[in-house]
Amino acid sequence: MNTKKIAITAVSAALIFVITWMIRIPIPLPIAGAYVNVGDSVIYGTALIIGGLPAALAAAVGSILADMMAGVWVYALPTFIIKGLMGLVCAKICVEPKFSRFALACLVGGAIMVSGYAIFEFFAFGKAYMLTSIGFNCLQWAGSLMIALALYKAFMRVRKIYRGEGKKEEA
Repeated sequence: MNTKKIAITAVSAALIFVITWMIRIPIPLPIAGAYVNVGDSVIYGTALIIGGLPAALAAAVGSILADMMAGVWVYALPTFIIKGLMGLVCAKICVEPKFSRFALACLVGGAIMVSGYAIFEFFAFGKAYMLTSIGFNCLQWAGSLMIALALYKAFMRVRKIYRGEGKKEEA
């Protein structure tokens, strides 16, 4: 990875962390610190913009930092794996940057998130807990999907600049 990719990966991880940490809605579940966030929309955008392994690393690191700051350490490792996989799969789907591909990436990424947490919660906390939290994860998926789709054109502008495909405008 060159310096530019390392830097954009770090900035993307920081942005995912900040959006996840700052824009969150607490939910009443037995584990303290549970919340719904819109950070997944930034993961989808990062996958579209930088793609591949950098998007996966940014998603994993930014999301695990948010969980650690929220005090939900039990979710740290699953979050790292689930969000990293989301970033990687979404990036692979977005290799061809069309709106339909981006929408598909958001759908698949959300499905990975919901199913990943459902599997983890089933084994860690039991069926009842998993069934209780799956609805909240679906709300997170739906909200992040809508936000990401609304930001598609902005994400594409950033992608073109990042990849040197667009004109650089002077301020």
